[in-house]
Amino acid sequence: MTPGPAGRDARAVVRQPQDGGGLESSGVETEAGEDFGPGLARVRRRRWLLWFVLGAYLPTMWITQQITRSFQGSLPVFFCWLVLLILAAVISALARCPRCKNHFHVNGMVLLYLRKCLHCQLHISADKKKGK
Repeated sequence: MTPGPAGRDARAVVRQPQDGGGLESSGVETEAGEDFGPGLARVRRRRWLLWFVLGAYLPTMWITQQITRSFQGSLPVFFCWLVLLILAAVISALARCPRCKNHFHVNGMVLLYLRKCLHCQLHISADKKKGK
């Protein structure tokens, strides 16, 4: 590996954009006054659906165990929950970014539930931060 400026590793040098950064420096042009609020609200609702289904597992299985008192009796409830989980994951994964129109959480075959779009780096609460 060849040393960069001042003897440092060339990969360790981070260059900041000259215009101060921000949403416009991410490589995707935005029109002045463009409102991403409804699109980001849709992405947030789909994420909340996934979290709700995930959080419902333990209470649902506990109640099922209290009623049926058997593993075999709780299997149908588990499989119903599993189908709901798969549906919620697909619904949330297919949410589109309002800025770049790509899938918000999917880049290629990679599904990552991060708080920024994997393509244009639009933050999931950018519409809320804009108003402050």
